[in-house]
Amino acid sequence: MNSVKTAEDIMVSIGDYGTIPETATVFEAIKALRQSFHRDGKAWYGHRTVVVLDSRGKLTGILTLRGLLRAAGFRELDEDKGLKAESWGWYYTSQLREEMGIKVRDIMRPIELATVKSDTPVTEVAQALLRYGVNSLPVFRANELVGIVRTLDVFMVIDEYFK
Repeated sequence: MNSVKTAEDIMVSIGDYGTIPETATVFEAIKALRQSFHRDGKAWYGHRTVVVLDSRGKLTGILTLRGLLRAAGFRELDEDKGLKAESWGWYYTSQLREEMGIKVRDIMRPIELATVKSDTPVTEVAQALLRYGVNSLPVFRANELVGIVRTLDVFMVIDEYFK
């Protein structure tokens, strides 16, 4: 009989993950996340998240590709001719332009929202991913970040639970 796998057994080590300071801009975050991607033929592969660190180098959040795409939506509003045609549109878009210096801390997922311990069984990791509605969870061992577990990591071992 197989032993129960844990988050630590299937996670991606934190050393294999990109990091970025919480004070970085969205543009800098896009560049950092892109560095994790590579192409194999036509498809792109890589992490869909980057670890966000505070000024002391401690984990403060996770920045997801989805969060970056939401932030990019602000720029689309700035270029919307219909919005600018409205009497209040010019004011709104000029305010938006001033705030385009969006920082990573403004769009990241705070770490307190969803984490697991390194000894958490994979079945509980799967439940946590579903409960929190996320695709990745930071993994902690004795209050130290050791890795990230993703839905893909759970998927790759899920067949063991149906034998």
